[in-house]
Amino acid sequence: MNSIKIPDKCFQCGQPYKKKDADLIREEENLFVFHITCSTCNTSTILDIAVGKDGVLTIGTLTDAGKEDLDKLRQGKIISANDVIEAYVSLKSKGKS
Repeated sequence: MNSIKIPDKCFQCGQPYKKKDADLIREEENLFVFHITCSTCNTSTILDIAVGKDGVLTIGTLTDAGKEDLDKLRQGKIISANDVIEAYVSLKSKGKS
């Protein structure tokens, strides 16, 4: 983990990140996921960093999810494909009534 470096600047406004802006939200063998919220513009980013034998892959995704939202998701029930189909069928049937 000590060799993992998050970006220095916000993807949106270009201002430098502060140490308090980034939270490690998931760590596995060679995968690190950070939630970063810029102190200047309040833009949040989910940053996935995968470390492999051939190098490092970094993917940043802008999000409207705050740190509190991520905590709720981690504690929540996993949604299955059947749950999604059931919700779709239910919504579709209500639209036809």
